[in-house]
Amino acid sequence: MKEQLKAALEGIAGDNADAAMAAAERIKALPRTAEGLFDMGSVDADCFEAARWVYPVYAYYETEFNKKENYPDLLKQMEQLNAKRKEAGSMGTTARYLDALIHTIDNVTPQLYEYYIELAQLFKAVVQEVIAGYYRDGRFTDGSPDEAEAERLIRGAIARAGETCVLLAEKYEAYM
Repeated sequence: MKEQLKAALEGIAGDNADAAMAAAERIKALPRTAEGLFDMGSVDADCFEAARWVYPVYAYYETEFNKKENYPDLLKQMEQLNAKRKEAGSMGTTARYLDALIHTIDNVTPQLYEYYIELAQLFKAVVQEVIAGYYRDGRFTDGSPDEAEAERLIRGAIARAGETCVLLAEKYEAYM
C-alpha cells in the first residue's frame, strides 16, 4: 500500500487525482485503533512513518472530493497521533510526525479556518517543543542512530511551513 500512497502523492503534486482517489478509498477502508487512528500497519510497521504517506492523501481526498466532511476526524486523528508521539518521546518519531503534519496541512483548505488553524497551531507547538528539546549547537540532535534523517525531516518541515506561511519564515530561518 505504501507504493500506492507514494504514487498518489506524486499524482497530487502533478495534478493527477486518479491515484489519490484510489488510495483514499483504501485508506478509508482501514480498520481503526482504540484511539480512533487508522490502523496503518499495512503501510509501515512504524505508524509515524505510515502517517507521512496516509494523512496527506486523506486530507487531499477530503478537501477535493468529499466536501471536507471528515475534517473533524482528520483533526482528531492528528491530535491523537500527537499524543502518541509525546508518549514515544524521540526525535525521530517527532520528525516523522512533523513531516506528516505539514504535508497534511498542505492539503487542507484554509477556507475552513477553524480546522486549518487548529492544525497550524498544533504544528507550531510541536516545533517549539522540538527546538527546546533537540536544538543544540546549531543542529537538531539527540544522539540516536537515525539523528541525521530526523534532522533532515525537521528542517524540511520547518522550511515547508515557512514557504506556506504556517510559520513566519524569518523567525525560523536558523532552523531550516
